Amino acid sequence: MLKVAVLGSCVSRDNFNSKFIPDYKKYATCVLHQNQMSMISLNSDPIPFDEKLIDNLSPFDTRHFTTELNKSFFSEMKKYQPDYLIVDFYGDLFYGVQKVGDSYITNKKWLFKQTSLYERLDIREEFQMFFDQKDRYLELWKAGVKRLFNFLKEDVPNCKVIINKARFIDEYIDKETGETKIISESGKKRYINVPVYNKWWDALDNHVIKNYDVKVIDYQGRHYKSIEDHPWDMFYVHYDMSFYQDFSRQLLTIALEDALKDKGALATN
Repeated sequence: MLKVAVLGSCVSRDNFNSKFIPDYKKYATCVLHQNQMSMISLNSDPIPFDEKLIDNLSPFDTRHFTTELNKSFFSEMKKYQPDYLIVDFYGDLFYGVQKVGDSYITNKKWLFKQTSLYERLDIREEFQMFFDQKDRYLELWKAGVKRLFNFLKEDVPNCKVIINKARFIDEYIDKETGETKIISESGKKRYINVPVYNKWWDALDNHVIKNYDVKVIDYQGRHYKSIEDHPWDMFYVHYDMSFYQDFSRQLLTIALEDALKDKGALATN
């Protein structure tokens, strides 16, 4: 049984959800999910807070906000010692960060401001990599990535990192007509420039792939579309079911290759 942790969004976590892959529990268990967290937030100091003030959220979102503040990802990774850490950079691309005092959180203020705590935080600036502080953002992001890999080397040395090269998509299937339509032109979702966002996603993935020892799940130009009856609704990263099947096949291939390699290494010792 593979022990898997996810540092990323639904594009990675949904592959360990029976709504998408009904039989995933036969081969994997997801022991930890750090949702949509910017590498800049991950690399920042914990922010003191009163737990009672994280109110008005679902249990999932409460945990999400709590872990943004307490930065518990590292201690949880040490505790669970997963075999694989699956990483995607959706949080950095779609949200960016907010500065809170001398620390940072991922800029999900649309969610976090629903709590009594949010207005009491020392909120300062917010910025994304696409705008006027691009160089600063990338510098802080690279520092976060470096800390992550240094931590894994020291504290979770048997964990292999898999970069999930998911991408934003801009087409969906209209459930009434069956026609292919454009998400960014639908008026149903916030507009984003999908080619620009994907160019930056390429850049982030490529930096990690070039500089660190990682495995890669690469869809190699496969053309996915969103669907209106997706469990989380139609969106730029809510794909038709073939995406999740492709991910699972590649994950199992990686795991099999690693197992055979490890077996071969034992046989030669």
